[in-house]
Amino acid sequence: MSFDAIIVAGGRGSRLGGVAKPLLTRNGRSLLACALDAVAGAEHIVVVGTPELNAVVDGYAVGAPAGQRVLVTREDPAYGGPAAAVAAGRQALDALPGDVEKAAVHTVVIAADLLEPGLLVTAVLAAAVNSGSDAGSTAWVPVDGEGRLQPLGCVIGTNALRAAIADASAVAGTLENASMMRLLATVQIERLKLKDLDFSDIDTPADVGRYGIDMPVKD
Repeated sequence: MSFDAIIVAGGRGSRLGGVAKPLLTRNGRSLLACALDAVAGAEHIVVVGTPELNAVVDGYAVGAPAGQRVLVTREDPAYGGPAAAVAAGRQALDALPGDVEKAAVHTVVIAADLLEPGLLVTAVLAAAVNSGSDAGSTAWVPVDGEGRLQPLGCVIGTNALRAAIADASAVAGTLENASMMRLLATVQIERLKLKDLDFSDIDTPADVGRYGIDMPVKD
């Protein structure tokens, strides 16, 4: 399956004292580095976040597959929320040289602070491949153990994503502070019940302690 990848990495980290969550480390590696590895099979990757993420992205790009472009971009306005970030990411990918109509058929969307992004991406891609649903109108969105949709761990048809961005933007005139579910309101969602997957992310000091996360040392 051909896919592009959007890594949403631009949150404020306010409950962690303003720390850039993608730069938190676990077992010696940043969460962003793990997210990049999880989508290493993508045609192209865009990280939507602040310039302080550039060093990690550059480090990944050194060993990236031939022909893969790895970008960093920013949603407008900054900290505009996940829907705005995904829209900015898709726009950056579509601005790459080449025929837009020949872009990857699917787009993977993941958060940069997931604990197990590799397992999640593999499972969601496999489910999308085997579903037989139309990529032009479908998003494959996993459901956690409590029945909640996890759209920051989904696969969506690239054309469906473009249409969703246009539709959601037209309704309110902006995607600022819009949720992912608002963005996907006009998309056919295929709910994926994926057993034994960990959807945990890092939001609070309690999460840091629970999952063995290393906080950066302040000067």
